Amino acid sequence: MAAYGGVLAWSCLLAPKFTPVTLFLGGVGALLLVLVIVRGLDDLLGSSLLLLGACYVVALFIGRHPLDEAAPLVGGALLLCSELATWSLEERHAVAASRALRLARARAVGLLVFAGLGAGALVLVAANTSVGGGLVWAVLGAGAAVLAVAIAARLAVSR
Repeated sequence: MAAYGGVLAWSCLLAPKFTPVTLFLGGVGALLLVLVIVRGLDDLLGSSLLLLGACYVVALFIGRHPLDEAAPLVGGALLLCSELATWSLEERHAVAASRALRLARARAVGLLVFAGLGAGALVLVAANTSVGGGLVWAVLGAGAAVLAVAIAARLAVSR
């Protein structure tokens, strides 16, 4: 919930005139996230994160921010929120898990979020670089980001 609240607060700061609508949409999403965690309604997790992502994207457009330097942090927070909510849902089932398994999962989630931050930062740098070749740099940056996420996903699966 803290990661969700952080992204919602940042979205409000990006477009102060749009704050009431952002808070309403984000509040509905937060309510859905609470239902996911408390009642185990896992089908609502995607809708909750979609509403928060929409708040952020709309705040970027309305606030006229063509490139937000905090975008990798927002992406990392959304990823962390979804991973922890999913973990919470899985903990509802009475399955004995050792402490080592829980620590390994926590490390995997941490590595996944860290890789996501790295990929987001790489895309941000590529988008912000104005060294000739425009389209070529954009394609190379996007390819590097996809490669970074693929490596992170592979590492997460192999653990």
